[in-house]
Amino acid sequence: MKKKILSFATRPNLKYPLQYMIYCVLRDIEQTLIENYLNFSDSLMYTPLMFIGEFFGGLIVYLYQKKFIEKKILKDACPNKLVNILLKKAEKRVKIIDTKPKIIFIIFCCSFFDFIQFVISINAPQFINVSASVSTRLGEVLIIFDALFYYFALKLPLKRHQIFSLIVLSSCLLIVIITEFIFQEINIFISYLDFIHVFLLSFSGRFFGSMVDANEKYLFEYDNFNPFYALLFEGLFGFLLSVIYNIFYNPFEKINEIKKNKTSSEFGILIFCLIIYVILSGLKNLFRVNTTKIFTPMTTASSEFILNPIYFIIDFVLGNDFIKKGKRNYAYFFINIIISIIISFFCLVFNEFAILYICDLDKDTHLQISKRSEIDETFNNFEELYIINDNNSFAFDINFMNKI
Repeated sequence: MKKKILSFATRPNLKYPLQYMIYCVLRDIEQTLIENYLNFSDSLMYTPLMFIGEFFGGLIVYLYQKKFIEKKILKDACPNKLVNILLKKAEKRVKIIDTKPKIIFIIFCCSFFDFIQFVISINAPQFINVSASVSTRLGEVLIIFDALFYYFALKLPLKRHQIFSLIVLSSCLLIVIITEFIFQEINIFISYLDFIHVFLLSFSGRFFGSMVDANEKYLFEYDNFNPFYALLFEGLFGFLLSVIYNIFYNPFEKINEIKKNKTSSEFGILIFCLIIYVILSGLKNLFRVNTTKIFTPMTTASSEFILNPIYFIIDFVLGNDFIKKGKRNYAYFFINIIISIIISFFCLVFNEFAILYICDLDKDTHLQISKRSEIDETFNNFEELYIINDNNSFAFDINFMNKI
């Protein structure tokens, strides 16, 4: 029988990264529509709105958990008078290695690093002839940063297929960087120094993003901290940081311009869209923290970039990207689309949604470990069913044999 090379497998709770990916796409689409049809592209306003979404999203889900879910589980298992006692005892049994002030400081750091990402994106210079998707194509460095923090800072293991995937992803990142320098038009509008500046800003933004992921994973893994409770405080601290930052910059300037220059119906649509943005930000971040807790930060990062090939194809068809000397550059496009497909595939391999049966890359996957544990359990049950008879021979249950 020929041995298979590749298979696709589902993981428990796959719905969380899928829904995170869906809300990432929906928020990006809405933001693009706001920019194109309402001429509103004020990142200063998006920052506090995103943190407001985090705060209310975390608050609502956390209160729902406390009021309904935990008590319902205990009520199903014990009399009502024991519910409060068991809840308090359950909280005491949870192992927390850090003090409350340290936990609050870590949550504040998450908010601060998240805020720094927005500040970097706001202040990033816009150069003529620079690819619109260059920041997105360099975004895979987030997965690499997340993996390094995961292994060296959090002391959590990386398996063989994950290390192999990281090597491939790093190679792809290097090819993307080289390709950008080959196809970038260096002229009076942008120098090599300016272009390197674009790369450094993109990498630094992703670095602070991975700092958020690492700190959150630390809280969830070592302090058993509720991710929605953490998100609540992240939103609160982030909003306060945004308010302090906006003391020096007026975030309502662009809205006031639209109010003066647009009709009242257009202004009403803008306000409605910004409310939707808050809701989508809350939903996106709810599934982000849940994915990080259940899986890994690398799974969360992969969900952001796995659909990149589709984005690149749409931008190329519309003539918005991969342009050189005013025309579509097919070599530029095809190199990047192939690299992006490879990156998306190895994101699946890293997170065990795709399993490679070469060089023992499948050995440490969740699927194979589960199969080995089932086999061990079966043989243990098999041995227990042996009975020593009078002639010191062995007999076993035929019914058990029919089951396996």
